[in-house]
Amino acid sequence: MDENVRQRRLRRLLRVTLPDGKVLCYKSATMTFVEALQMISTDKLSEVKLESYHLPLISQEVYPRFKEWMKPIKDGWYVNVQSDSDQKYMQLVSINQQLGLDWKIEVGADFTPSDDKVPQRKKREAQRLMVKFPDGTTICEANPVDTFRRTIEKKGIETLMRKGVQYSGKPLITLTKQYNGQIEVGERRWLTIPPQTRDKLMTLRIVSANMHLPLVVLQRAKQSQEGTLEFG
Repeated sequence: MDENVRQRRLRRLLRVTLPDGKVLCYKSATMTFVEALQMISTDKLSEVKLESYHLPLISQEVYPRFKEWMKPIKDGWYVNVQSDSDQKYMQLVSINQQLGLDWKIEVGADFTPSDDKVPQRKKREAQRLMVKFPDGTTICEANPVDTFRRTIEKKGIETLMRKGVQYSGKPLITLTKQYNGQIEVGERRWLTIPPQTRDKLMTLRIVSANMHLPLVVLQRAKQSQEGTLEFG
């Protein structure tokens, strides 16, 4: 009986086997979960249609209510990890099916985990945006999402709505949340955040053209991965 109780109390782990044979399995189900999501391209992350606590599971927004549970994936995307191993298993199964990833996903208490630390990948320099305005204002937040949002807000949410500015054939700003990857920027105002930094740069070019503002884009990809946008 004591042995049965002990077995039931064993921590249930996740194990994800990728098509190339690589296996992800750490002592923390959360670590395995996040590491698996990091294997997905940014474009594909934006296609995931899953909710947790009535909010998108994967988002470019850190929900204040779940701040301690929002873990970074990459490129300004976060995942809410407030769930147990079985829930994370079901979430990965759904993501696998939605995106056609061909992963083998398992949950159990008898797996042999890897070391605590996730193997270090080659460090990538963080991508950043810097936007300079004629009045001397410079916007350069810690991540491109916040820089993009603040720039759009400075140029005028209502003005951009009236002009019908679009991103990828969809309105850049809507009255209700219609697409994954949108964040609220005011009462009944939802801003679409392009998934990758280069998409944000292109969208700001479109904003500049619509508002008849000359725009110079300077990129130093090999050195700092920064895009500097100067509104003149």
